[in-house]
Amino acid sequence: MDISKIKYPHLERIYNLKPNPWILLGQEIFWTEKRDGSNLGAYLKDDGTLGLRTRNMDEASDGFKTAFQKSDQAENTVELLQDASNWGNEYVIFGEMLTPGKSPTRIEVHEKNEFIVFDIWDTKHNQFMNYNATHQQCYHFDLPIVELYGTCNVVTVETLYDFKDQMLAKALECGREGVVGKAWGETAYNHGDSAGCSCLITYFKEKHDLPKLERLPRADEEGLITLPLLPDSEIFGAIEKVRTDIGDKFNDVRVAMPLVAKYVAEECKKHNSQSPGNLYLYYQQRLKDLMKE
Repeated sequence: MDISKIKYPHLERIYNLKPNPWILLGQEIFWTEKRDGSNLGAYLKDDGTLGLRTRNMDEASDGFKTAFQKSDQAENTVELLQDASNWGNEYVIFGEMLTPGKSPTRIEVHEKNEFIVFDIWDTKHNQFMNYNATHQQCYHFDLPIVELYGTCNVVTVETLYDFKDQMLAKALECGREGVVGKAWGETAYNHGDSAGCSCLITYFKEKHDLPKLERLPRADEEGLITLPLLPDSEIFGAIEKVRTDIGDKFNDVRVAMPLVAKYVAEECKKHNSQSPGNLYLYYQQRLKDLMKE
């Protein structure tokens, strides 16, 4: 397996989980804060040197490599990767790369470069570690990890949504854009001569700026489909992914805008939404924010 190809998954809301939200019932769910930064994955290359990837690119731009190296977490992250290698394993440590100034969706203000771990991919077991195991690794190597807000194990979707609202209230109190939920359940299998249990991992996210679809009345009708507008936070998040991927070339509108349009289109498809219109105005706003930092 080429470890540089391991990407972080895109997360859906509970309401949009497949086949339906009921798959979360009866599972132990861990709810963590959702930090507003840039998704960065750290791993060791074949020659033992550090590799850094973004959500969409196998190799991060020079700007984000520099930001990571300036963080207090760079040295300890490499030590953790090397320790895993010494035991015959390979990790990809995923975290939010926070850089000085306003965050991508302008919810947080960061004072320094900081790498906050939220997941570790374990190549030996070909899956993400659960929160407890990730926390232990971070503790032993003095790495910050996203804060755990609470846990639940419920049997009705009504209780699940009620607890979701509690977790979002906690996130709002802490100045975070939302929460991420993670369940590492087990599902039984029986394939001919082999039987046992495999790990069923379900991740999802919930944010303040998204409507509570599960609480709203519903009706069906025939006719033209009118999609909701993609929230500003998702647009600015897509623009930040462009900056993460192309670094200094972000200032070149001829290079940046085609990618902005592409990434926003991907978000529209993912959220079943439509673009609000002139994306260049959003791009200009992000440039202005960066000039003030």
